Amino acid sequence: MLNLEGNKNRRMILGLINEMPGIRYMELKRITGLAYGTLTYHLSRLEGEGRIKVVRTTRKSRYYPACMSELEANIIDCLRNSTCKSILSVLLEHEYVTLQMLMKTLKNGKSTIRYHIDRLMSIGVINAFRVDRMILYKTNDGVINGVVRRIINDHLFN
Repeated sequence: MLNLEGNKNRRMILGLINEMPGIRYMELKRITGLAYGTLTYHLSRLEGEGRIKVVRTTRKSRYYPACMSELEANIIDCLRNSTCKSILSVLLEHEYVTLQMLMKTLKNGKSTIRYHIDRLMSIGVINAFRVDRMILYKTNDGVINGVVRRIINDHLFN
């Protein structure tokens, strides 16, 4: 069993991950001031002991508390992106939105908005509905009322 009481660096790292789920390696390094090897060692120990979860992708690794679900981790990853966060904000204000409405409101290009919509749809946060030739986007109320509102209310992304 990992002895967190005996290691202030691990306690500090675990505290930061609990405060800022989805934090990236370089953010941890900058905040803690630890050397690469030291930070890597403590992160691998915390992961090995099951105290944290690491989501690794091609270009980034994000660190989460062990108790966080995969859905929560995916939502947090999306919310750390300003465009994704803005799309969700618009969707929370309006019951249904169109791609054109999002482009006009957020002043982003079609491909950028489309990319983030697809990302939000893939994790189940929003749904698309076709009405004649128009596609409408709406939040998935089950996910929004549960996970997303709790994450937003925890002041993680204000």
